[in-house]
Amino acid sequence: RPSTSPPPWEVGDMSSQTSETSQAPTDTEVIGVGCLIASSNGGEPERKKTSQKDPKSSSLTGDNREKKRRSKKRPQAAEELALSGNTLTSEKKEDLQRQLGFILRALAAAHEEVGYCQGMDYVVAHLLRVIQETVRWRVMNGTLTDAITSAPCLAELPENDVDDEAIAKFHVVEEAVFQVMNCFLTTYNLRHMYWPELRCLKTCCRVFERIIQMKLPVLADHFEHHELNVGLFALGWFQTLFLYLPSMPSATVCHMWDIWLVERSFKIFFRVGTAILFLSQPILLNHDLEGMMTYLNTFPDATLLNPDILIACALQIKVTNSMLVEIERSISAGEG
Repeated sequence: RPSTSPPPWEVGDMSSQTSETSQAPTDTEVIGVGCLIASSNGGEPERKKTSQKDPKSSSLTGDNREKKRRSKKRPQAAEELALSGNTLTSEKKEDLQRQLGFILRALAAAHEEVGYCQGMDYVVAHLLRVIQETVRWRVMNGTLTDAITSAPCLAELPENDVDDEAIAKFHVVEEAVFQVMNCFLTTYNLRHMYWPELRCLKTCCRVFERIIQMKLPVLADHFEHHELNVGLFALGWFQTLFLYLPSMPSATVCHMWDIWLVERSFKIFFRVGTAILFLSQPILLNHDLEGMMTYLNTFPDATLLNPDILIACALQIKVTNSMLVEIERSISAGEG
């Protein structure tokens, strides 16, 4: 892949930042900060564009079709680990692998400057697991958005022909996941995490190390004493948006991603990472380098990863966009 320098952390006019004096733990102000803050529209969150249809023209015709739609229940999200395949059959696993490969090849072709990078497969696999049933449900109920180019093709099929085979034939699920991941890479600038040489990812790890020093000084000293490089575990956390942790519940991942998408800021991941270390501090302080690395890569007691515990703790940790910019500047100045 061609070697290109990553975009700067800062984007936009810093003078337009909003005040950060609020002490509310759910700090959601949108201000300009770095390549991981989407600010293409001047700092305000973009609203998803949805086509406004005439209810009469978009509704399905026929009493039987209407009854069939009403009888369908929307699938409920399963309470399970984010990337666990324990509940899947061998046939389902093979189908997911085929879909995953199809989507990753499409993304690599669409983003030639990035191509494929380790970590993308984790994010795409989670999206595939989370939204595929919703996509199928919308197809069967005739409510699939026109943003999916195969939607009109399915609409032209007879009612009895719209089944799983037709959905697979037109790659509806794969296109939906591709569109979401493409939005992550472009609108939310996630592509910078997979940029050649991984400069942005490495910068995130160095920023995270400074945050640990600020928020958890005792643990930071313990890391330094045992010569534990934060990047040894943080690279995997940030590159996969915390899917790298095998015991991470799907509900926790979805919750932190929701905050990321609403705030349009990567700071939630710094807060979650700091919260994990804060909750694990009593255990980590009683281990040497090997013991700490084993714990941080496995989390044998996954209770602290429960969304009601982890996300609540993360939202109590104050990390602002201006703080991230200031830390990044100090790192850049030190390198200069």
